[in-house]
Amino acid sequence: MSNQQSQQAVKIPLPKGKKNTVQAGCVCLMMSISMYGLVFFTLTSPILERVNAMGYVSLFSIFAGLGVSIMTPIGGKLGDIIGRRNIVVIPGIICAIAGIAFAFARSLPVLMILRLLVGLAQGAFTSAPYIIAGLIHEKKDVPKAMGLLATAVALGSFGGSIIAGFLTDMGMLEVAILIPAIPLLLGVVLVGINMPNQKREGNVSIDVPGIIALSIALCGILMALNFGSSMGWTHPAILAGFVIGIAALVALMKIEEKAEEPLIPLRLLKNRGYTVLLAVGFIAYFYQTAMNVYSPISTLQVLKASGTVTGSLQMPRTLITIVLPTIAGAWVGKKASNSWKAMAFSTGLAMIPMLMMGFTTPSTSIILYFVAIAITGIAESFRSVAITPAAQSMLQPSDIGVGTSLVNFFNSLASTVSAAVFGVVYNNCTASDPSNAALIQKGVNQVFITAAIVSFVGVLIVIFIVRPQMSQKEEG
Repeated sequence: MSNQQSQQAVKIPLPKGKKNTVQAGCVCLMMSISMYGLVFFTLTSPILERVNAMGYVSLFSIFAGLGVSIMTPIGGKLGDIIGRRNIVVIPGIICAIAGIAFAFARSLPVLMILRLLVGLAQGAFTSAPYIIAGLIHEKKDVPKAMGLLATAVALGSFGGSIIAGFLTDMGMLEVAILIPAIPLLLGVVLVGINMPNQKREGNVSIDVPGIIALSIALCGILMALNFGSSMGWTHPAILAGFVIGIAALVALMKIEEKAEEPLIPLRLLKNRGYTVLLAVGFIAYFYQTAMNVYSPISTLQVLKASGTVTGSLQMPRTLITIVLPTIAGAWVGKKASNSWKAMAFSTGLAMIPMLMMGFTTPSTSIILYFVAIAITGIAESFRSVAITPAAQSMLQPSDIGVGTSLVNFFNSLASTVSAAVFGVVYNNCTASDPSNAALIQKGVNQVFITAAIVSFVGVLIVIFIVRPQMSQKEEG
């Protein structure tokens, strides 16, 4: 293929220097997203202890994912309206402001509101780096670009965990919370200056009824799950939450069937191969809340490790995910059948470490946690380069934006749903005394075992559904 033909194959052709700069901006954005996640997850205990609110661990983790889940599909549509560049710049600035304010908040309601706002802003632009990668690169280079984004997530995890833990031990909690704003603002500048603000041609409408129904469904069901164990599953408020949430979910399906520009395009779900990949992506993400939220709680509260050691838990995982995704992306790009194998690795190698941590006692060596979380780095490396490119390959070019946003929506939904599910499991064990180390031990162990079971289901789906589908597609 000549250079001119290559440029024509790229949806947004850019000079090499600008393309690399935009890619660097996307790397900064992903680094910031993962840094914010790991900062908040690693520092959940000190943040909530500072306002005497350790009983709100599960609610805090739900708020962390709720905003992202609501805004991810909306962000894809907003990108069509205001342009891919602006969907990075505007929400990126909002996210930075909310994150900075969070560092100085001293009341639980304000912390919850700001955490939700950070999630809403991140959800608006979380799909943008993946969409931009698919627009500025040739198809054969997209898995490699996804690998770079995965490396960025790894680097952000390093900054968001070990640096946060070290700064907290030094009595600099506020500084630890402020750090992620640096790569975020850098990414906003790099993309904002070098990326043309491409919009979808023609009129684009916002599915306001769908947005409202989705928000009510998620809030109703997830809040009911969170408070059910403490208030009682038959409490009128809990029952009302489930009823309202389920009714909103049914309404959402009916709204999306008739919407001119649906928030969640149900027609894409008629593509069986694409839908199965959404399910695999959901499951491949599910364990991460257990790892990010409950492993630091376990090491701090059960193993009595320091903040610095707890913040270092993800260092081996980080080193693996800095190097392996690019290699894995090149491997997946060589042969179509390698894609399902990568998905099998991503689910199977998430199950094993969850089981390893599922039998923690006060005498458990902290080394076990380092090894277990390092194994998840291999799982994440293969997940990051397999599912999204495979899903994009099943979509029409006009559906790349909304289809990629839907993949990211299911991924973020996995974090939100898993936070609620793990919250139920954890709260059932700790509701009587949230600060009791023995009850915390029981709670985190059950969370890890639950995560392992879900990952095992993912392995079965990949082997018995995805593999035959991809083999058939390759033969066809």
